Amino acid sequence: MAFNQNAEEFGVQLATKMQLVLDQPMSDMSTGLVNHDYEGEFFKIGNTVKIVKPNINSVNVQVGGAMTQYSRDAAGLSNNAVDDPANRLAGSNDARLPVRDLQFYDTTLVIDKTAKYAFIVSDITEVEGRWNYESAGLDFAAQKIRKIHNKNVAELIANDTAIAANQTAEGLDTVLGTAANPITITSVDQLYEDIILPMYAALYDRGAITADGQITAGSNASQSKATHGCIYMPTKLYTQLLKSKYFTDRSTADADGVVRSGKVKTITNLDVAIEPALVTIQSETAGQYKKIVVPTAAAGTMVIIAGTQNTVTRANKVLPPDKFRSHERFADEYHGLEIYGEKVFSPESACVAFVKLGE
Repeated sequence: MAFNQNAEEFGVQLATKMQLVLDQPMSDMSTGLVNHDYEGEFFKIGNTVKIVKPNINSVNVQVGGAMTQYSRDAAGLSNNAVDDPANRLAGSNDARLPVRDLQFYDTTLVIDKTAKYAFIVSDITEVEGRWNYESAGLDFAAQKIRKIHNKNVAELIANDTAIAANQTAEGLDTVLGTAANPITITSVDQLYEDIILPMYAALYDRGAITADGQITAGSNASQSKATHGCIYMPTKLYTQLLKSKYFTDRSTADADGVVRSGKVKTITNLDVAIEPALVTIQSETAGQYKKIVVPTAAAGTMVIIAGTQNTVTRANKVLPPDKFRSHERFADEYHGLEIYGEKVFSPESACVAFVKLGE
């Protein structure tokens, strides 16, 4: 009994470690474009949780001239004796605004996806080595799963119809391109001038970010964690930035840093990072699982995504792994599972550009 209890506790420890690796803040898309703001608990595939967001329009604000404060009678009571909404109409001497309950949007998120992993630790390895092989195996599995999550988030956003509809309504299809008709980049400076600046402007005009790239709403902004918007691009496009005069003009100290380090840290106050998966294919084939599938994408199309953590909500949980003796070897096998669900909840918090490099 004690052995089984210890094994169970060890499994919980391994699951907790993997959960920490999957959720820890990094510079990737799972941090920059994903939040974990949900209500409820889940234990298996098919469970649901609620995503709840405040409605900013449920807070009344009024700007105007100076208003007369309450006048008091001898008993110290307001002359507006009763707290009647009729006493709080426009033009009255009451300084209070009409109020209503703070409202929230809510929707349901279904736990409908899994990420599986497995590895084996032989008895010989366990005896000869000095590592905690189980913990190392969990760490490697978590890193690989996180990379797949990043690819899936990119694919989710690039194919989201609400994000595409927003950009069409704003007249951005001819500016940022579409999957079928990407913008051709013919110079190293064009990427900054014609693509990145309009993406920043679109996010700002929608109220998704402030002028200095800060997130305007959401739990992360309230907690002062990862408060900036982010922009992600594939390696080929990132290397184009390293050639642009906007980042390598040696007349500034920042440009000297870019030349020395080969790293552009921010653009228009948006944190910049590389996501290798932002290269499109029309369908997944052998050897191309590291690229995102966009069925309507033209050949050679690459994707740039700018946005905030409000874009995608994910609920995920790592279950304790199963450990059992191998039937074929003198070894212990470990099989584990992460269950999760994710969806684009705030399409106005992301902007997508489809581009390809000219000859």
